[in-house]
Amino acid sequence: MNRRSFLKSVGVGAGAAAVGTGINREVISALTAPSAVAQPVDPVWHVLNRVTNGPRPGQVDAVKKMGVQAYLEQQLAPDKIDDSASEARLSEFTTIVLTETELLDLGLKNPGPVVVALDSATVSRAIFSERQLFEVMVNFWSEHFSIWQEKETDKYFKTPDDRNVVRKYALGKFRDILGASAKSPAMLIYLDNAQSEKAHPNENYGREVMELHTVTIGNYTETDVKEVARCFTGWSIQTKKEGNAGQFIYRAKMHDNGAKTVIGHAIPAGGGQQDGETVLDILAAHPATAEHIASKLCRRFIADDPPQNVVTAAKQAYLTSGGDIPTILRVIFAAPEFLNAQPKYKRPWEFVISTFRALDVQIDKLQPAVLAVLNNMGQLPFNYVTPDGYTDYAQLWEGNLLLRWNLALNTLYGKTAGVKVDLNALVKSQNVKVEPTAVIQYFAQHLYGRPMTQDESTALLAFLNRGGAPDLTTDAGRQRINDTIAMMLSAPAFQYR
Repeated sequence: MNRRSFLKSVGVGAGAAAVGTGINREVISALTAPSAVAQPVDPVWHVLNRVTNGPRPGQVDAVKKMGVQAYLEQQLAPDKIDDSASEARLSEFTTIVLTETELLDLGLKNPGPVVVALDSATVSRAIFSERQLFEVMVNFWSEHFSIWQEKETDKYFKTPDDRNVVRKYALGKFRDILGASAKSPAMLIYLDNAQSEKAHPNENYGREVMELHTVTIGNYTETDVKEVARCFTGWSIQTKKEGNAGQFIYRAKMHDNGAKTVIGHAIPAGGGQQDGETVLDILAAHPATAEHIASKLCRRFIADDPPQNVVTAAKQAYLTSGGDIPTILRVIFAAPEFLNAQPKYKRPWEFVISTFRALDVQIDKLQPAVLAVLNNMGQLPFNYVTPDGYTDYAQLWEGNLLLRWNLALNTLYGKTAGVKVDLNALVKSQNVKVEPTAVIQYFAQHLYGRPMTQDESTALLAFLNRGGAPDLTTDAGRQRINDTIAMMLSAPAFQYR
């Protein structure tokens, strides 16, 4: 977001104001100055803003002591990271561990609580999990294999899909997550394959598995779509009469057992369920799939238009490793283009979660208010209707700055239900003196990954100290520091990662 866009978004000159505070022209001018936006940042802070949902207080220093490479290797092996504290927070969300059958057996007239539980658990893990790269990849694959959870029984089925597909294979091999997705009852319902049979093959999954999940447009024909649809006939889900309602089943009588040809590969007649598996093998091994996955990963971690040399290296890593996701990520993270990437605008999800992590929020019980914020900003988990998922082109998310500003203010003022912030405790935990200048200097380094420029320092301290230096132990003093930090959170330097 450039200076003009920022000023327009916050309504300077038009009398707009964020909830709870006025907009200070001098502060905004300093925060949006080219000299501020172009400042170099701490390289460890930069890495943490790319491979995690944003650094928590003290995390930059901890990673410096550990070493960036050691931290990345730790994150690439999430099963070895103790995440019991984060998982303990999920005890109230009892439905997230249930199977499709168990969820259907609940007989809920209103499945809304199942949806809310999954959304809430997803938000909680993103904020508090020690397995941060894993959570970033869970978000990546959730959007790659996007499922709108409000469709029919996906209100139930997306919960086990999250556990058995995305979370199980987020740092595994691509063929495994592709295969798990193809058999997922949630995907079978979402893309209408559950009722696909030889007399009337449904082409929805056959098209999307190529267009979105693997080889992409230009690498298959309409005939391939029809042939792939035939290969997946009979891939369905069980009914209550069959005993395991909602579970995957292959129905041989519904399958088209004739010979087929997919992207130049002959599939002999009589293959049965193996027809679909063969298609998945073909698609997962295709160079166009390697290019597609490499491009999307580089877009997520480097730039909207990622450097082709890194995409090519990541593609080669995909092909030589058999689609091993950690191997591909190691190539991307080792690239100078990753380490020196230009700032990438945060999508709403990234802004909300990074704000909560930066402020070290405490959440006793996650409230729907947090989900409402994400919904209002346009990025509630699993809520994208079409199968292309939320875009990773950051520039398409520019806007809704007042909503972001208000989130920062409401959070700092304790007006986001269930979310609490204790700034005094935060700065004391980081050995920062509880006085205006020291606090603002700390938050500049913490939020921006760099010291304040002279203009920023002058403008922010003038705003904070208007009418005299505030006593940060009083309500009036806390209001002033909250207003100031809210502006810092809404500045371009924090809108990017």
